[in-house]
Amino acid sequence: MELLQQLSLWNDTAIRLLDVQRLSVLPGNDLRNYSLPANLLFFTRNGHGKLLVDGTSYTVAPFFVCHAGKDAVINLAATAEPIEYIAIYYSAELLHSAARDPAFRYEERHALQLSFGFSPAKRLSHHQIVEQIEHKWSARQGLESFHAHALLQSLLYELLKQLQTEGYQTPTEAVSLVAKHIDANYNKPLKLETMAELVHCSSRQLQRWFKQQKQLGPMEYVIKVRMDHAAQLLQHTSATVQEIALSVGYRDMYYFSNAFKKYYGTAPQDYRRAAAAIQVHALPASAARDGAVSSYRANDGLVVRHAKGELRLQRSPKRIAVLDVQYADQLITLNELPAGSVGIGGSVISCFPDYLQIRLGQFRALGTCEQPDLEAIASLQPDLIVCTQMHEELYGQLSRLAPTLMFHRNEDWRKMLSLFGDLTGKRHEADKMLQEYRDKTARLSDKLAAKLQGQRVALIRPRDTFIRLHTVIHRTGAILYEDLGLPAPFFIAGDFVSDTAYHISLESLPEVNANHYFLLSNEMFKERVSDMQRSVVWNSLSAVKKRHVYTVDASSWIGSYGPMGINRIVDDVAQSLLA
Repeated sequence: MELLQQLSLWNDTAIRLLDVQRLSVLPGNDLRNYSLPANLLFFTRNGHGKLLVDGTSYTVAPFFVCHAGKDAVINLAATAEPIEYIAIYYSAELLHSAARDPAFRYEERHALQLSFGFSPAKRLSHHQIVEQIEHKWSARQGLESFHAHALLQSLLYELLKQLQTEGYQTPTEAVSLVAKHIDANYNKPLKLETMAELVHCSSRQLQRWFKQQKQLGPMEYVIKVRMDHAAQLLQHTSATVQEIALSVGYRDMYYFSNAFKKYYGTAPQDYRRAAAAIQVHALPASAARDGAVSSYRANDGLVVRHAKGELRLQRSPKRIAVLDVQYADQLITLNELPAGSVGIGGSVISCFPDYLQIRLGQFRALGTCEQPDLEAIASLQPDLIVCTQMHEELYGQLSRLAPTLMFHRNEDWRKMLSLFGDLTGKRHEADKMLQEYRDKTARLSDKLAAKLQGQRVALIRPRDTFIRLHTVIHRTGAILYEDLGLPAPFFIAGDFVSDTAYHISLESLPEVNANHYFLLSNEMFKERVSDMQRSVVWNSLSAVKKRHVYTVDASSWIGSYGPMGINRIVDDVAQSLLA
């Protein structure tokens, strides 16, 4: 039965509230094989864990909502902390006029007992409605019970509306499903609207989910998969360009050649010759999609997996040019120096973080990450260039200067340190440094847990018209919430978080409800920070009144991607929260 047909049946449904319960499940005390006596709306107030509804698995986090029908079997398990939730039991029956219609009878049960689970778009307002339903139901005096029924009907409408417009998959599930469809059908005509229909969401919604999770849109992903397969065929077969074009979904060979050149920076035949000369091997689409950064030793050298495939290096590189300052940090951490490095900033003038500035003069400045100086790179005569996907359009030119590795800019610094350890023959030193970091953060995490006792910490960055509230997906957020185990605000807690930051207004800041704030500031937004600090909303915050706000340098906290910069952030956290 189509989703829209299922939802249409609710127009002829009578809703009756049966019970509202506030419950909890402790870690190790799982709820097992519970058969629902009625339809259930499940709202998580706090905690994390797993929920199974008739075998379908959901990740439970604060504000998560799940709907299940009568007789569904559920299993609920908490992880490190109790799951606190509100269970709303109700009945949903077709009106007599509809029930007599043969068109409704066949799938009546399936429609009215629809199962779904997601994080609602209006999670705070929905949470408040649930709390209100519980309060009204517990009172049950005068019109309170009637009001509880009305609130439930309104809430069901809102949830079913989101189900209709955005689909019942989580963003992760939706993107995964569409990606698998693209992988299986990349050589066929693919349309954005058709792919969106697969997961019951709008084209715009699917576009946003893909951007959040894969840093490119669905149609860009189609191109990526096609180009990956084309590169494989160019390297490992003698097929003509026309044959390859047809096999990856392009009927026009010239259109394919232009698309390939735009993607790789070089024409198909030139790519084939270059690949044979420097042994660049494209990975299968599935491996490239996983973004697996790794390296392994082969008989004839080191093979490195990166965003463009595999690069085989027969000798250890001695002159490495890096086009992101994080890679200079990686090398200097290992007591190695890049031959040249770009700096930070949006202009052509290079500048470096203070902890790297003292090394300036020992390597050559190569412009900035946004505008690398290609002439300076060429004159350096490097035997390896390391860049990020910011330099996608330059990859072809860079590859002609020297073998070039390209990585996601937000790749985990630990993976990169291990990789640079392999490149420089210092993997043992890299592993030792990683263990030291784990030990350091574990010790600090214990101290912070004892000091804070569950108090929540937020990382905010005021901008021109909004405030960025950083999540665990952001690199610096991961240091706070994963490496150091600091409790995140409920506003951004849970596995449903899908972006590095949320943009909120100053007026919404009290909803974050954090006990401590790290405030990111720099010269560019210094005035905006001052405006915020003078506002009534800011000064009404409990954390501000208790002086639990710690102003830190945005360029260091946001731009510190290497081991030295990361360790400095950890030290700043310790100094702020343990003082």
